[in-house]
Amino acid sequence: MYAQTDGFRFLCRTQVILKFMESGQHITIVICTYNRAGYLNDTLRDIAAQTADSRHFELIVVNNNSDDHTEEICDRFRQSNPNIEFKSIFESRQGLSYARNRAISESSTPTLLFIDDDVKIPANYLQTALTYSNSRPNTLCAGGRIHVSFDEEEKEPNWIPSELMPMFGLHDLGDEDQMYPASNFPRGGNMMIRKSVFNAFGMFDTTLGRTGNTLLGSEEKAFFERLRKNGVQMRYWAELALTHRIGSQRLTKSYLENQSIGIGKSERLRVKGKPLKFVKKLFSELFKIAGSLFLSVLYLIRGRAHAAWFLQRFRYWVMKGFLRG
Repeated sequence: MYAQTDGFRFLCRTQVILKFMESGQHITIVICTYNRAGYLNDTLRDIAAQTADSRHFELIVVNNNSDDHTEEICDRFRQSNPNIEFKSIFESRQGLSYARNRAISESSTPTLLFIDDDVKIPANYLQTALTYSNSRPNTLCAGGRIHVSFDEEEKEPNWIPSELMPMFGLHDLGDEDQMYPASNFPRGGNMMIRKSVFNAFGMFDTTLGRTGNTLLGSEEKAFFERLRKNGVQMRYWAELALTHRIGSQRLTKSYLENQSIGIGKSERLRVKGKPLKFVKKLFSELFKIAGSLFLSVLYLIRGRAHAAWFLQRFRYWVMKGFLRG
């Protein structure tokens, strides 16, 4: 059951509006971007090819201080797709959380659908989102399936341990719709959140999340933990699926090291000023190191030495970031 708070009562009132919504724009698609014009262009091309009626959605692209040709890509999309309600917004405060929060404030529909700027979406993706959203108005938050493709590879590189594929965006709870377990939550590359949730419980923590080339994270994890404490449940929508693209730059040692250290720093930020939680999290990381040693032995037995080595480096980098704070 939901906690009986003012925020919850506000959510109940907004659900009445959603149930009787039969026309007009239903969903805002949100794309936050930073210096990824090439990928953004491909993603926007996929949006233009959607089968969904463009009268039922709007699109917001938040340019978070890009210095490439992102604006040119947005202008071209606007000119080529006058039927799509499109807003290109410049957010000068650096950080993914700032960009997302700006999009929330600028949106004009009761439902927001967040996707990344480097995804491939099937032609029926938005229609699937609309069908889910409109037929299940009591669902306040939901996440979809995220596949992964590597731009320079025909398949997943052999040196990546399967346990670390979520690091590259993989999110797959199976073929059946279900409630998210307590240990899991929607991912930012494919998630639906009702605007009333933000009005009731606040937006994304701007001390977390990626900031320019600083690869922090945990903003989604912190946000959904806050919702769970207020009794809000989340659904996994199996048919709401897209593919996250991974370029060669994201497979370099320097990028992977920075990303892993960023994961550790983000976890440290989440326990800042909370000594007991810090100790608990520290022991959790030590337990994961022990577990990774066992997994590495299994990879070595299977002849995948590079996967074993990367798993150990990942855990070392995460702990390094956590201890640095």
